[in-house]
Amino acid sequence: MKPAEASATAKVIAASTLLLASDARTAGLVAQGAAPLCQMLLSSKRSDRWLAASATFPLTRACLRWVERLTLPGIIAHYWHRKRWIERRCRDAIAAGYERVIVLGAGFDTLGLRLANELPHIEIIEIDHPATQEAKRQALAGRSFSSPGPIRFIARDLGAEPLTAALPNDGKATIVIAEGVLMYLPPSRVAELFDALHGMKCARMLVLFSFMSTWPDGRLGFRPYSFLIERWLAWRKEPFTWAIDPQGIRAYLAEHRFRLIELALTRQFSAPSSISDASLEGENLVACERA
Repeated sequence: MKPAEASATAKVIAASTLLLASDARTAGLVAQGAAPLCQMLLSSKRSDRWLAASATFPLTRACLRWVERLTLPGIIAHYWHRKRWIERRCRDAIAAGYERVIVLGAGFDTLGLRLANELPHIEIIEIDHPATQEAKRQALAGRSFSSPGPIRFIARDLGAEPLTAALPNDGKATIVIAEGVLMYLPPSRVAELFDALHGMKCARMLVLFSFMSTWPDGRLGFRPYSFLIERWLAWRKEPFTWAIDPQGIRAYLAEHRFRLIELALTRQFSAPSSISDASLEGENLVACERA
């Protein structure tokens, strides 16, 4: 990721939200309230406003769909299948008594913002790269969005700085979300992150995260393989750097003193969208707790 710029991937996912929400065939995938917030988050810079407009205007939306078919067919809907799986388990945990949600690498995701509005008794913390978080805060500043609940932003480069100092230790039952984050970190940082979370003082901890698969050819990432996507990620300095065989995730978590609760492979939580019969493989979802 370019140090002084907000994450390009975060902007693409926000634009994908607007694209899905503006199409009657896919609008049902998007959580209520997410699209207006994404519109707000893509409002600070001219290039962001152009991206948001392109995602909702029918002609340019069709062009973006064409680019999707050329690169990773189904990726736009995949983002929201992933988000809905995580959000459902997060809300279930809150209903079961969890008191705090920490979102690692939040990007332009809206879950923390929506929870802060809906559930003011829940503490929300977003920990993210300084440039991306600053872009998000600037977009929210002076806008109609207001949060009655406690939401705190902590700037932290997860790929270069230890997480431990940013974590609270007051005993609250905590949900940690790392959606679309771990694949961008060096393997050593992923291990350090789990160790830091295990050392956090809290009554209970639920971790919800996504990870990329490694494949027999040694590559990591989505299938079908897309050379264009790999080149774009490399150009934006956001390449995938960590992945694991899904069959090894239970042992990996046990090594870091976490217990696997649920593993969902791509095709178990995703489905072809109503306007595409393509289905990706390669990104998987996990719910785990401290052992």
